[in-house]
Amino acid sequence: MTINNYALLSSSEVVENIVVWDGNTETWQPPAGTTAIEVTEATGPAYIGGTYANGVFSPPADTSQS
Repeated sequence: MTINNYALLSSSEVVENIVVWDGNTETWQPPAGTTAIEVTEATGPAYIGGTYANGVFSPPADTSQS
């Protein structure tokens, strides 16, 4: 089995956590209310607090003020 990174998304498509998992739902399942999305080259890197839309992860918005 191949083990990969998965982003756990809230119902609002925000990345809540990133886990290392083989994708086998018989051995583990994402917590209720979340969806696991495999992080791949196509999706780009996932960031906690970032979003997932149209098959691509985006970093969190920069809220710092200059």
